Amino acid sequence: MDEMDLREALATGEKLQEIVAMATANREVFKDVLKLLDDDLWTVQKNALRVVTEVIKEFPELYDSLLTKLMVMLRKSEAVPLTQEIAKAFGVLAELTPERISKIIPVIFANYRIGDPKIKINSIYVLEEIMRVKPELLGNVFKDLSFMLISKDTADKLAALNFISALSENGLRYVTPFLPKLFALLHDRDEVVRASTVETLVAISETSDKMRKIVISKLRELENEQSELVKKKVEEGLSKLFLREG
Repeated sequence: MDEMDLREALATGEKLQEIVAMATANREVFKDVLKLLDDDLWTVQKNALRVVTEVIKEFPELYDSLLTKLMVMLRKSEAVPLTQEIAKAFGVLAELTPERISKIIPVIFANYRIGDPKIKINSIYVLEEIMRVKPELLGNVFKDLSFMLISKDTADKLAALNFISALSENGLRYVTPFLPKLFALLHDRDEVVRASTVETLVAISETSDKMRKIVISKLRELENEQSELVKKKVEEGLSKLFLREG
């Protein structure tokens, strides 16, 4: 498959498994796919990255160059499907080479803290994926999450809630330190924050009998809630938890 045929196949998403097989067997094909991560068409980038993600474990000597490329793509991506693929690639590298990912996590988090809105959103996707795959890599970020939960910026609080939901998929021990602040956010001035907090607490308590009882008790305390949005989330959450209770 020549370069033009390769690009066309990646643009359409056809023959991806065939390309994966070729790239696995032939280093030069893999390098050609890597080059297309710079393509002007985001669909080509996305599908090229899907191939790279499946094959990269065969070429550990290229981890550093891929990581460098991913950091550039993270800052430039304007398409959600591409950003999601970038996040998955970071997750794969977190499994394959956690020491490298650990070193760049502060940079990614800094992109969230001081970047423009696009970079903030892209960084959230990546951090959430790393949290799902290797939460132990995010030790220093946990401290920042605690501060985000008490930030005056609503966007910080909502981002922290998303992160904590992702963390909970790895077990309660990762989210237990945040519980006092989460319970406090049930009374935040912003109804969107309160509603999102309800969703987060419901999500992290679904698989724990003890936690479920605590959250049910906390949600029942919101009987005087004035926001229709929050009341709806509380009703939905209680129904879901009561079903779990049997």
